[in-house]
Amino acid sequence: MLTDTHAHLYFPEFSKDREAVIARAQKEGIDRIVVVATDLGSSRAALALAQKHASLACTVGIHPNSAHAAPPGFLSELGEIAAHKKVAAVGEIGLDYHRLPSDPEAAEAEKDCQRSTFRAQLAFAREQSLPVVIHQRSAWEDTLAMLDEVDNAVRCVFHCFGEGPERLQELTRRGHFVSFTGLITFPNAPLAHASAQAAPLDKFFLETDCPFLAPVPHRGKRCEPWHVRLVAEEMARLRGLPLSAIDDASSRNARAFFRFAD
Repeated sequence: MLTDTHAHLYFPEFSKDREAVIARAQKEGIDRIVVVATDLGSSRAALALAQKHASLACTVGIHPNSAHAAPPGFLSELGEIAAHKKVAAVGEIGLDYHRLPSDPEAAEAEKDCQRSTFRAQLAFAREQSLPVVIHQRSAWEDTLAMLDEVDNAVRCVFHCFGEGPERLQELTRRGHFVSFTGLITFPNAPLAHASAQAAPLDKFFLETDCPFLAPVPHRGKRCEPWHVRLVAEEMARLRGLPLSAIDDASSRNARAFFRFAD
């Protein structure tokens, strides 16, 4: 059995066949899916899906690209949603400097907004005793600095990990996890390949980030939770391990990180 630790099943790409997608994942041996939020609306939508399906868990949180739209009282609203037992983490939260405004002043204002929202949610996760799903893009140093501000006291997974082994070691030394997507099946992703080979067996899990990043041979099409099976197969190939070893390690780590009650 295998867990897809990062899926966006509330996205419109699944509006016509969502139930069939979930059923297909179960048929393929995906026994649990974590539906990850990106703002207040999707936090509610993720919870609604998780409450409907026994195999689903969910997260709550404000994605860095949604930070500017977060209302002043967003933490209290997140708290109301997080009170439900189906909520397994805060996320996806973090920093994303990949597409900042071209105007330097506007770019710095956007960074400040993201940092403020990220800092508030790290404190929230600590208060709620919930782990954190991190989104980091082109903001490595600032992201680590903000985790250091809380003494790395929250358990984190860096989702869709595509950095190299040196950065992998920076995270595992701090006690954090990484999660690999279909990116590791792409031939032009050498850093992701190297980290997939180097990740300690007790510090990684697998995800799809669906509907994005469909693995080869489905690249360019809609990604689905069952595709995490293909990610696991590539991980096993890269490491020269039996598929069962990858399945067991990923699911065991996810179970401990998210504190699933089996």
